[in-house]
Amino acid sequence: MSRGRPNCPYCQGRGVVLDPDPLVSARICTCTLDGVTDGANLGIPVRYRNASFESFWEWWKIQHPRERVISGLESAQQLLEHELTRDTLSEELRSKLDHILHKCGSKGVEGGWKDLKPAQEAQGYRTLFNWTKRDRDRIDLWWIDGPPGSGRSTLAAAALKACSSRESAPGLFVSVRTFSQELKDVYYDTRSFTNKGFQSERDRMEPLLKASCLVLDDFDRMDSDIRVVRAFAQLLDYRYAAERPTIVTASRWAEVLQNAGPDSFSLAKLEDPNLMRRLAQSRRVVLRPVLERLLDALNG
Repeated sequence: MSRGRPNCPYCQGRGVVLDPDPLVSARICTCTLDGVTDGANLGIPVRYRNASFESFWEWWKIQHPRERVISGLESAQQLLEHELTRDTLSEELRSKLDHILHKCGSKGVEGGWKDLKPAQEAQGYRTLFNWTKRDRDRIDLWWIDGPPGSGRSTLAAAALKACSSRESAPGLFVSVRTFSQELKDVYYDTRSFTNKGFQSERDRMEPLLKASCLVLDDFDRMDSDIRVVRAFAQLLDYRYAAERPTIVTASRWAEVLQNAGPDSFSLAKLEDPNLMRRLAQSRRVVLRPVLERLLDALNG
């Protein structure tokens, strides 16, 4: 349990507020939340510490402007309104396009639309946002993928902060590339040895095992050393068994990486079908506007 502020008038530093009624449960004091969600305490790199869902969305709208979204909606509407083109679409694609157009709600006034967000937002974004606020559906593994510069790390940092605030427990943000080297340093046979405290692999992994929510950033940049690979696999197994949420970011989707083989995805070296299946079944966030992805599928 996080400790409260020593001078807090409500909890006197205990971190919890005790109710005079002994039948009423103690509640976590709000003074603990600042420390729980502080970017430095969560291990978030400096450039992402101010990340929030609000700031991410404002940035996303600049990257994917309304003019482009409206153009896509008009294209989708034309495809569905003309019988010849509509019949060329698969039933699944027609259903998805119909759903987006219905949610965006054409006003019928100068081609205006009531709400662009259903077409503009990334696939899975709203589900992630709702989960960090309420967690009504238990989800233990998230996978955020997109090309460099698509906002993967920023969104992961925002989700981590929101989840830590909800749980009133500190999470942890970890760069997989950096942590891979830290793990190699405990094996004593690397030239870049910096483990002056002689920490064991377990010592290094302990914070990742215990974090209430864990971000593994740039997961596809994991070192190829088989000992590092096994350590990360054991970490994922442990957190899965403990039902502790993990958020993974990568440049490509899990199944794409798996099909690329061990040269592109170090975890594939283990040939562990259970682990690969869990990764492929993780809840996915694709950092590309959902309507843009559907329309590109027509040309793919």
